[in-house]
Amino acid sequence: MTVAAWIITIFVPILDSGNDDGPRIRITSVGETPLDPEYLSPGFIAIWLLIVGFAILPWLFGVEQWWSGSAIVLGALLLLVLAAAVINPPSLLWDGQTDDGLPTGGMEVALPDFGFAISLIGSQALGAAGFCGWIGAQRRKSGA
Repeated sequence: MTVAAWIITIFVPILDSGNDDGPRIRITSVGETPLDPEYLSPGFIAIWLLIVGFAILPWLFGVEQWWSGSAIVLGALLLLVLAAAVINPPSLLWDGQTDDGLPTGGMEVALPDFGFAISLIGSQALGAAGFCGWIGAQRRKSGA
């Protein structure tokens, strides 16, 4: 579920300023759009690799207690990153001149878009998977 959410948010913006006429801020799970290597963010790619790695580990090695605890922590950290994006959204100040010579300008602020809700669900799914894995490991230990 978490990987699916991150795949969807490659194309569905997490944050978007919504301006169609001038400068626009659009943030996806791999960086700014358009999808061009120039706009890819190493930090976003690192988060991508971490999420995909966490999703694959249980299939390769089975769910261990360390994975469950780490998945809970990673899910919580992703939620904190999303909360930070809402509290302090990316913004852009711009200015210029019209053809008539009149000064123009504005400010763009990227606000949560539909991809934000998808990312929230994906982060919560990772935390829930970790919690369920933790409970399952505890039950196996106790023999229940």
